[in-house]
Order: sequence, then C-alpha cells, then structure tokens
Amino acid sequence: MIDCIWCGVELNQENWYTSSKKKKDYKCKSCIRKKETEGNKKQLYINGEYISRKDPRYSIYKPGKHWVSEGDILTSTDILSFSPEGYVYILVHPKHLGWVKIGMTEDLDKRLSQFQTACPTRSFKYAHTKHFNNRRTAEVKAHALAQKVATIRNNEWFEMSVEQAITILDNLDEQHRTVIKADTHEKEDNLQGSLF
Repeated sequence: MIDCIWCGVELNQENWYTSSKKKKDYKCKSCIRKKETEGNKKQLYINGEYISRKDPRYSIYKPGKHWVSEGDILTSTDILSFSPEGYVYILVHPKHLGWVKIGMTEDLDKRLSQFQTACPTRSFKYAHTKHFNNRRTAEVKAHALAQKVATIRNNEWFEMSVEQAITILDNLDEQHRTVIKADTHEKEDNLQGSLF
C-alpha cells in the first residue's frame, strides 16, 4: 500500500499515472493536476502561443490567456522599440477627496478615457501632468516619495493632498525642476523641505 506524498490518498490504477509509477513518483493524478494549474497562473498565452517570461510582452500583458486580433498583436521587436518617454500624472475624483492616483502613460487622453469608462459620471480629472524622458523611472520615484508623505497607500492611490502630490511631481526631475515659492502654509513648507 502506497500513499500520495501530498494528500495521503492511497494510490491505485485509477488515480496514479503509469509514468509516475515507473518513476516512483508517489503523487496522485488530482494533486499533479492541481500543481500544474497553480503553475499555469503565472504563464502567459497570446492567441494560444506560450510567451516566455523573458519575452518583453510578458511585462505588458498580465499572466493568463489573451485573444488578440492579428493587427493588435505586439511582437518582441515592437515592444523593444517603444519609447520610454511619457507622462506621469496625478488623477483625482470628486467622490474620493483626499486621495490621488499617481500613474504613468504615453497617451494622456487614452488613459483618461480608460478611467472614464469605469465611472458612470465621467468625473476623473487630471490634477497635474508632467512629461519625462523615462516615465517608468519617474513614476517609481514619485511613488517612493509619495509613500513617505501619504497616510495610506493602496497600490497607485495615495491618501494625501493634491498640492503635496504636485510638489512631489514637479520636483522629481532635477534638470527641469520647478521652483515652488514657500507660502504661509507651514505644514506644506516643512513637507517640501523633508522630501528634498
């Protein structure tokens, strides 16, 4: 009597693969299938074709199965030729006062329309945008600085004032640094000094 090493069920002709039996691999069919399914959660398929994690498309699409029309399929060459230039933006919604989203995009209008699709009132608005030579690097830096200031962070959403977010974004790129004059708001003045 031999038991599955993962679930403890007794192995027999019906629940043990012949190939596993020959290799003395003491795992039942259901455990093997379960493990294979768990591993597949990280795999990417585009139109049935497996995409390796080394392929640049893996960083664009989420793992899973995607069916894309022929004209929309990006090749590795297409992705490698993408420009890193783009915008880092601050997005706000009137029903979520005190929260800002700091994100990046190549196309501001297209990105805003994606948010508006999910909002019946079409109330998302850009509070501020700034162009960078490398939008990904700028966004990572902005998130790191915003996390120091925000009271709560939820992915790319930060509980902080719009003014604080704008200050962070405007002072990211030292070559094009925007000088912000200190005003009578001592809290914001101290914030700006503590970040830079």
